[in-house]
Amino acid sequence: MHKTWQWAAAVAVGASLMVWAVLWGGPLQSASAQDGRRTVEVTIEDFAFKVQSGALHLHEPVRVVLHNADSVQHGFTSDALDGMEVRVESEGLVTYGRGIKGLYVDPGTEVELLFTPDTSGSLKFRCDLHPRMKGELVVLTIGAA
Repeated sequence: MHKTWQWAAAVAVGASLMVWAVLWGGPLQSASAQDGRRTVEVTIEDFAFKVQSGALHLHEPVRVVLHNADSVQHGFTSDALDGMEVRVESEGLVTYGRGIKGLYVDPGTEVELLFTPDTSGSLKFRCDLHPRMKGELVVLTIGAA
């Protein structure tokens, strides 16, 4: 009888932890899942932007993570972000502002941009140090496939 009670208690505790993890974003979820942001990975390599993601959704928060895998510094700017509130995180520093101007990513480093798209369509970006480097994200209205 004593072993049955211990087993039932262990099952109840385990089930409670599983429910808690699902409802409250347990440790198995990524940071983007915990804060409700879709994450878009952009790798800068061979003087090109390589986007690893699907489309973004209008009015849904997004995190764009820029990884510079090149051996030189690159810039990141986008007229499409003008007027949008953008949070930039890099090497423990956080800045806030409207739009992106003068953002540079050193070799081997990573920068995070957090914003909420307010216009559907093409969100084009470029490297202001290397004019041939261009990239694009697509922002869909909710419900679009």
